[in-house]
Amino acid sequence: MSMVSGPIFQMAWVVEDLDAAEREFGERYGVANWVRIPGIHFAPQTCRFRGAPADFTIDSALGYAGGQQVELIVPVAGESLYSETLAQSGPGLHHCAWVPADFDAALAELRAAGTEILQHGDFPEVGMESVYYSGGPLGSYVELLRLQPQVRAMFDGMVPAGFRNPWPAG
Repeated sequence: MSMVSGPIFQMAWVVEDLDAAEREFGERYGVANWVRIPGIHFAPQTCRFRGAPADFTIDSALGYAGGQQVELIVPVAGESLYSETLAQSGPGLHHCAWVPADFDAALAELRAAGTEILQHGDFPEVGMESVYYSGGPLGSYVELLRLQPQVRAMFDGMVPAGFRNPWPAG
């Protein structure tokens, strides 16, 4: 059974230093431009980590290697899947993300299969919702994203010429 289909939207790494990671991804993978989003707060009213209300902060940098979105994440405060991964295994690949055509149906399918949702964040004021679950024997995590039109438009504006994000043109 496939919970999601289509191309991977994003690959994300947890890192300790955004400047160093941006330089490396620029030199090795041609990521020329980064959008930094410091101080992203996951509040207990709308976010959960391992089943409990979450209260943590991250810094993020978003860029594109060709048509592939790359995210770099630095945990800043609080307990999260990001801080847990960094503490347990150090910097490295954290997750791959899909934007399912029907987020609610994909989430219902995960729950029906008994899949544990490890982290959930809902940011209605931004237009984004995410859930994470284990990648199983393949390692890493999988993120499913619900992106409202304004967020998709922002990401579309970041894609280098000649590439596009993996959602239907609209």
